[in-house]
Amino acid sequence: MSLSHYRCDWTHAHADEPVTLFYEVDEEGRVLRMVDIYRDGRRERDTVANYFGPDAENLTDGDFFESTENLRAGYEAVDGDERMSLVQVDAAAFDAAWRLDA
Repeated sequence: MSLSHYRCDWTHAHADEPVTLFYEVDEEGRVLRMVDIYRDGRRERDTVANYFGPDAENLTDGDFFESTENLRAGYEAVDGDERMSLVQVDAAAFDAAWRLDA
């Protein structure tokens, strides 16, 4: 199974939302693991292994590659004061974010 990894930086004023998100995605566009990092340094990790049933194969709705096409092409999403960007990272960067001691 071929995996790719992405880092999403989200600039916003919402204290209860993450500012950095990491995704581990398989070749079919399914998100298998995610890490949310909050402004205060708190991390929340999730993996499809935590779930059972037909929805247990993807942590997001739909195909990651389709829903992030413009962001992956280098465009930044802008909505008022909010900005979102996405870059591909290597597996080591994802694993560093995944570790709770990082």
